[in-house]
Amino acid sequence: MTHGVSRLIQAHFDISVMQRHCEISTKGLQKELNELEKIMDKHLKKEDDQDAFFRDVNDLWIDTAETIPRLQWYSQLMIAFGYFEKMMNDVCKEIEVGRTITKSVFDLRGKGITRAKNYLSREVQIKRPFSGQRWQQIKLSSRLRNAIAHNDGYVNYEPENNRSTYSQISRIPHVELNQEIMNQPDAQIVFGSDLIFAVLNNFDGFILDLAEELNRKYE
Repeated sequence: MTHGVSRLIQAHFDISVMQRHCEISTKGLQKELNELEKIMDKHLKKEDDQDAFFRDVNDLWIDTAETIPRLQWYSQLMIAFGYFEKMMNDVCKEIEVGRTITKSVFDLRGKGITRAKNYLSREVQIKRPFSGQRWQQIKLSSRLRNAIAHNDGYVNYEPENNRSTYSQISRIPHVELNQEIMNQPDAQIVFGSDLIFAVLNNFDGFILDLAEELNRKYE
């Protein structure tokens, strides 16, 4: 089997496991929310002061319906993107060993998926997978991932600047940029399982494209 392709095939199966994990997480979160609603309905029938009850339960509702899901999907995006980045580096290293290329991916400037892309396109002459829409979406996902990793999921509110992180992330389907108060200088990134499924599907499509291109080059 062509060097690098075996790693890509393994990644294809690993992505399906992540998709399954996303399905299980979605069901678990919904089940928890349904249970909370049942508890609330039960207590409301017994409570004379419903306003007081809602004040007491408000924080629990926010945690269950908003905070915990946000942390869950942030975590899954971080895991998925970390996996994809490592996979790209592994493919580069396999090709280096198998094709006796003297330059390593780590000899190039840059970092992360950009450095791996530069290695594959410049040193291995694999270009087609990086010219399509999938790669553009992956780069947008990278900006999303960086905002979560380095700024706790917040971005500066700069809608007029087309190059700003805010403007770039606002173009990603299934992502919201929320502000709690007017004139807030930043916005919080919010997304759910739909975004995670979209990112994983995009990774998988790119992985299969890259495997096909490597097979074509080295067959």
